[in-house]
Parts: sequence; structure tokens; C-alpha cells
Amino acid sequence: MLTAPRWMKLKEATKYGCICKSRLISLAISGVIKGAQDPDSKRKDWIFDRRSIDSYREAQMAGLTAQQKALEIMRQ
Repeated sequence: MLTAPRWMKLKEATKYGCICKSRLISLAISGVIKGAQDPDSKRKDWIFDRRSIDSYREAQMAGLTAQQKALEIMRQ
């Protein structure tokens, strides 16, 4: 059985997390999820960590505040 890759490009991450491109980038810039421009990409494509997207979504389901979400992600 194949598992989802840990690191995903922007297009894959939008589909995986059901989050629009601009929101994903904003969440990464603010440190809520792990994401950055790929230093190995000539075009500086964005990449995102699947686990941090999972944590973000799980925190939403638990009704945590933004600060609590950020702390939860940092603990992982």
C-alpha cells in the first residue's frame, strides 16, 4: 500500500488539504503549517509538509484557537 509523500508541491497540497493556494502560502509564511519555497527548484516552487497540513486540519476539527494550533504544530 502506498502512502502519501510527506512533502508536496503547491498543487498537490491544495488538493490534499482542500485549501486554496493563497491560503496555503499564507499559512506557511505565518508559520501555522510547514511550507517554503523549494531551494532545489529553479522556479522556487512552494513545497508543503503533509503532516503539518494534517495537524492544521485536525486542530480545526477540535475547535482550537490559532495560537493553540500553532503550538500543536510546533510540538510535532
